[in-house]
Amino acid sequence: MKKSFNLILAILFCLFSKPALADEPAFAFATPDRKLSFPKDHGNHPDFKIEWWYLTGHLFDETDRRFGFEATFFRLAQRPGAPASASLFDDAHIYMAHMAVTNLENQKFYHEERFNREGWNAFSKVGDLDVRNGNWSLKREPSGEMQLEGSIQSKSAFSLNLTPEKPHVIFGENGVSKKGRSESAASYYITWTRLKADGTLKIDGKDLIVKGSAWMDHEISSSQLESDQTGWDWVSVQFEDGRELMAYMLRLKEGGYSAFSKLVWIGKDGKLHHQKTDEFSWKPGGGWKSPETGATYPIRPQFTTRDPDTGEERTFQVSPLMEAQEMSGKLGGVPYWEGACDVIDKSTGKVVGRAYLELAGYVPGLTERLK
Repeated sequence: MKKSFNLILAILFCLFSKPALADEPAFAFATPDRKLSFPKDHGNHPDFKIEWWYLTGHLFDETDRRFGFEATFFRLAQRPGAPASASLFDDAHIYMAHMAVTNLENQKFYHEERFNREGWNAFSKVGDLDVRNGNWSLKREPSGEMQLEGSIQSKSAFSLNLTPEKPHVIFGENGVSKKGRSESAASYYITWTRLKADGTLKIDGKDLIVKGSAWMDHEISSSQLESDQTGWDWVSVQFEDGRELMAYMLRLKEGGYSAFSKLVWIGKDGKLHHQKTDEFSWKPGGGWKSPETGATYPIRPQFTTRDPDTGEERTFQVSPLMEAQEMSGKLGGVPYWEGACDVIDKSTGKVVGRAYLELAGYVPGLTERLK
């Protein structure tokens, strides 16, 4: 019943969304001349078309049982120049959100997707981080800590306190993460690469006290992909030695990867070391076919990169903790695979970090949704 109601709302939003008029301003694009200021830029940017606040993490209960979680809040502007509003009947911004919990003990993946309209059970604040979709919320406190509240139907719920262990970073050159040649194929890409997580997790009827580590991205853009790009393979890694790594491979329609793909090391001191496609390699592998969408995802990629601390070339294997971690997009979103993984050093065979892997665009339609 709840899913049907949400689907009806999503259809109504599409029917009543207003097209942009000729004399209305265009959406803003990410450019180097706009200097970000915090905490203001942790909040909503209504002059941009697409914005998301995205969290993934690994949690452990008191008996060391392991869980993965995802929480993503999307804001999708329906026309340029429309300010953020709390009006009940405002159709300027649509809010989509995803929640997921991976229960490794019984190999269950619980997930839920929502659509809501600005003022109709959804909100994001201009000036600081405060976003809500129904009873799901993410808010930054004056102390810098963040509070995350989420649930997946009646199957799971979590309440987490997230404390930055390192300052946020901004990926890209001159503050802009370029995804293609055009002006629009760019974003402001703000990330907390290591957040201490602690709180409670309710799952399978049990209330657990949990702690662990999370990763948070905040991307602000108006069009992520070029017309010749079909999607991306993305990974975030938290190494046991206190460093992190992020990589995204932008896939091309004719095959191969865009030259705008990137790998970035984040040092213990928070400094960034960007590597272009001629400085590292990415090899997809381990295809898993979804019984729901029919898509085949390469869920076991490996990548080779030069360690900026030692200068040595290293190869890492991304190893999913379970295969079935697909967000099916049944309410009109685009399906994608998003899963908890370990990272293995191929030279030693040892686990050297924890990761989340995202594989998007293996079901057609992603490029159109991000334009």
